[in-house]
Amino acid sequence: MFSNLAIDVALGLIFIYLLYSLFVTILQEMIARAFGLRSRILSKALRRMLDEDTHANDLGKFGKFTFFTWFYEKGWSIVHYFNPFADAPILKKFYDSPSIHYLGENTAASRPAYISPTIFSQTIVHLLRTSTTAKSSDTETIQAALEENSLQLGQHTVSHIRNLFADAGEDIPQFRIQLESWFNETMSRASSWYRKHCQTWLLIIGFFIAGIFNVDTIAIARILMKDKTVRQEMVQLASSRSDAFYPMVDTLQQHQLFYKDSAFLRQDTSVKAFVADTAVVAVYGMLRRDAAEARNVLGIHRDFAVGRLGLSHPLQANIWLVLAGWFMTAMAISLGAPFWFDLLGKVVKFRNTPADSK
Repeated sequence: MFSNLAIDVALGLIFIYLLYSLFVTILQEMIARAFGLRSRILSKALRRMLDEDTHANDLGKFGKFTFFTWFYEKGWSIVHYFNPFADAPILKKFYDSPSIHYLGENTAASRPAYISPTIFSQTIVHLLRTSTTAKSSDTETIQAALEENSLQLGQHTVSHIRNLFADAGEDIPQFRIQLESWFNETMSRASSWYRKHCQTWLLIIGFFIAGIFNVDTIAIARILMKDKTVRQEMVQLASSRSDAFYPMVDTLQQHQLFYKDSAFLRQDTSVKAFVADTAVVAVYGMLRRDAAEARNVLGIHRDFAVGRLGLSHPLQANIWLVLAGWFMTAMAISLGAPFWFDLLGKVVKFRNTPADSK
């Protein structure tokens, strides 16, 4: 069997990162559902498609600098959180359409988290058709609506839709296909926005979880390097639990908590109470038990009676190194559970491969 200090230490750290990545992923999903993150990202994408950015030049010369535009966009994100249709009249008309309005729950946050390309193109055609006086055919009605801009679309938006209508040969079915392609292209960008939001939340939550559970990467690595008994126990725990993590990951993928592709080109509109999902709750329970066992093996516990945030372990005497260790853990967690799950399987397989077969 192939084994050395570096491989065993790496295996122990990978196991810890996978364990807490799964744990934080569940917490991140709870926050995403509570704040309606998917529906808000979808609204942002549709706002970019349908409404002109009337604030593009507000910063003037400062708009050329990323530093200022980043804070400016974050400010408007807060505005749109409380008023999603601010300066977006076409977006409001779109969501008020019956084909969209009844897709969401009958709650305060009634906007849907998913809209199919077919529904999008259907809604746009319906809005154009009803925005002007009906002609002898649907084609003539749509053509008149675009020429008159009776829907009062922005200059760039109406120009683009006119081009799509011309590319379709003024044929309504082909026009809808063009609209769906436009929607799909935009949603592929929106998916990357959603993943960035998720990574940000994973980093923030990961740091708090690392602090609460005292998951100090630097201290853990030093313990694993110095203590052979602890290292062997951690390797045994990681090897024995690697197969058990597969059904956990599979369960979370089935509940669509992991996204390896588009966050919107799938049916993920379920907003049932998270705690009522017994399968995910079972995963949560298993993770808590594994986390407790890992902490017992490493022996990094908190004793708040001694002060200093309860950091009583001798390898955590320097508070700045502890904070750095927590931040390293948070950075690792932000890579996501699928990454650590795949890496754990490869390292376990590599470690258990006979040396003469390499």
